Amino acid sequence: MISARLPAPFGLISLDSVGSTNDEARRLAQSGAAADFLVVSAESQSAGRGRRGRAWVSPAGNLHFSLLIRIQSLSSAAQLGFAAAAALVSALSTLLPQGQFQAKWPNDVMAAGRKCAGMLLESAGTDWLVLGIGVNVVAAPPPVGLNHPACALADLGFSGTADDVLAAFCTDFLPLVQAWRGQGFAPVRQAWLNCARGLGQPTVVRLETDTQTGIFAGLDEEGALLLDQGASGFRRILAGDVFFPDAR
Repeated sequence: MISARLPAPFGLISLDSVGSTNDEARRLAQSGAAADFLVVSAESQSAGRGRRGRAWVSPAGNLHFSLLIRIQSLSSAAQLGFAAAAALVSALSTLLPQGQFQAKWPNDVMAAGRKCAGMLLESAGTDWLVLGIGVNVVAAPPPVGLNHPACALADLGFSGTADDVLAAFCTDFLPLVQAWRGQGFAPVRQAWLNCARGLGQPTVVRLETDTQTGIFAGLDEEGALLLDQGASGFRRILAGDVFFPDAR
């Protein structure tokens, strides 16, 4: 089980196994047992999931946790996903400086172009956001069916544990949440852009019904991807799978 010592005000509930840490965190919120910055972690998950209902492989040794964050409005809660991605890039870069970590829109973390972490944001009523994060610490999923190649931190030379990653993430995440609560999205947006993958590069976005191409020009004030399509102007992307065909 996770036994990391987390900085205040984070709390920790550590489980051996669970279906989904997001579901467990939501249950706590619905039962009135939630607390701001409460982490629910598990050694393994039997029903971990990512965006669009995709399965998230969750073996022992990797990091799987969900964080409860009190929110005032669901309309801006998704902005915390950018804070989490920027914080995770910062934490992993400290733990493994050679990892070449970057944030990929909307909520993945890449290491030298391969996915090593992802997250899923879900609401729990109107007062709570559940931020679920999975980090491939010791093992990456098999490549079959993946949109992007994956890797584990161990593949890059990391000899630490999931505890180390969780503690480092919480340390870097707290000031971004505090900035978001006090100043809005602007400081979070800048922190994310500072570590963004593919900024200024040719970009392919697969939407539900079609595929769009252009130059990844940045984020708008709400976190939508801005796709520069030349003479057609800028297209605002709210959801989709992003690829950078010319990235090295």
